[in-house]
Amino acid sequence: MFHEEILEELKITLLGIKKEEISILEEELQKAERIFCDGLGRSGLFCRSFAMRLMHLGMDCFCVGDTMTPAVGPGDLLLVCSGSGESEALISHAEKAKKNGAKIALVTGNSTSRLREVADIQILIQAPKKDEAKGEKESVLPMGSLFEDASALLFESLVLDLMEQRHETGQSMFQRHANLE
Repeated sequence: MFHEEILEELKITLLGIKKEEISILEEELQKAERIFCDGLGRSGLFCRSFAMRLMHLGMDCFCVGDTMTPAVGPGDLLLVCSGSGESEALISHAEKAKKNGAKIALVTGNSTSRLREVADIQILIQAPKKDEAKGEKESVLPMGSLFEDASALLFESLVLDLMEQRHETGQSMFQRHANLE
């Protein structure tokens, strides 16, 4: 049985994201020499899938922690996806990237997090945190899934906008798809 309330929650959550924040992130993604994607757990997995699509768009993109990831520096953008914005490892990565001259973009569910203090750009997804007690922001989805799923759909929406801005199609992107599978 499909739970239709999931779609309604996602719709409300996604429509609650400020369009100006999305536009700013799109602009910074376009300007960046290289993009570094970072996150932990499911948020990290969705951020990694976004990195793959950025590569398909012809953008120079890496995932933090991969063996082939180069040093970050001026002109680069570190995109961090973190529901809590409090993960020590991600805070450390953002502080190091900033110290090395990169801009920091944050997709988060916590507008007052420690990561927010480091970020130059923030997209706030208003969804309950995975450890938040039931209350006003309750979701039918468990353990932060609403944030994670909304992040995935935000990233897909960004891909569509970037495709249009970069004059890309599914066919042109497919030319960059892995062929050693």
